[in-house]
Amino acid sequence: MTSVILILLTGCGKESGSTQANLNEPVGVDTAVVVFGPSLTELFYLSGAWDRLAGVDRFSIWPSQASELAVIGDFLTPSMEMITALGATSIHVVGSNQSLVDLAERLDIPYYQYSFDRLGDIYESSRRIENLYPEADLGGFRDEINLTLDSLSVVFESDSPEVMIVVYLGGDGAITLAGMNTFYFDILQGMSCVLAAPEAGSYPAVSVEGILAIGPDHVIILDPYNTGEAALDAWRSNGLDDSNVRILSGDYVLIPGARLRELIIGIAQCLN
Repeated sequence: MTSVILILLTGCGKESGSTQANLNEPVGVDTAVVVFGPSLTELFYLSGAWDRLAGVDRFSIWPSQASELAVIGDFLTPSMEMITALGATSIHVVGSNQSLVDLAERLDIPYYQYSFDRLGDIYESSRRIENLYPEADLGGFRDEINLTLDSLSVVFESDSPEVMIVVYLGGDGAITLAGMNTFYFDILQGMSCVLAAPEAGSYPAVSVEGILAIGPDHVIILDPYNTGEAALDAWRSNGLDDSNVRILSGDYVLIPGARLRELIIGIAQCLN
C-alpha cells in the first residue's frame, strides 16, 4: 500500500431509461453509434466498443482517433442531416435533448440517455455500455478508481483538508466552484478530504467575499485550456491570496471520462 501511495503523490447521472431502446435487439446490428458528450466518447474508447462508433460531437477530442469519425454537431445544435446520412443505428447522449429523441423515433433506432453528474452516475454509465455491447468491459476502470481513492484516503484521513475547486475563473471576476452535488465532491470524499463550497447548487457562483468566508485550506483552479500563470493572475486580480492555490491544467480536468484517475491523482498532487 505504501508504494502505491508514493507513486500517486509524486509530482504536483441519474440514468434515464432509453426512449426508443429495445434491449432485446441483437447488438450486432448496432454498428453505427453516434455519441454526444466527451465523457461518453472516452468510455466507449476504453470499453473496447470503439469500432461501433460512426460519429461524435465536436467537443470529443480524446482519444486522437475521435478525429477520424464524423462530427455530428454538439448537444445544443446537433446535425440531424449528418446523423441520418451516417445511417446511425443508435444515439447516445449525456443529458436530455428532445430533438434527438424525436430523431431517434423517426429513424426507429434506440436513444440512450446518460448522466455523469456524480461518481455513481459515471459507474452506472460504464455498466450500461457493458450491458449493451458484449465486447465492452469497464470493470477495470471502476476498480482502478476505487483502489486509487482508497490509497489516497490513507494519506489524507488524518488531516481531512478542506479543498475548494474552481471550475471557472472569468476575467471579469466571475468565480464558479464545484459544489456538493458533483463528482468532485465524491472524489474528495473518497480521498478523506472535504469539499469547501456553499451547500446549495452543483456549481455555485461565488464572490470574493464568499471565498474569504469559506476559508479553504487549499484552492485548486482547474485549467482546461492550459493557461497556467494567467489563471493565477486572474485569481490575484481579485485581491485574493495565492499562497494556498495550485493550478491543475489539462483538457481532461472538466471531463469525468476515461481519464478520471488522472484527474484524481492530479488533485492529490496539488494537495501534497
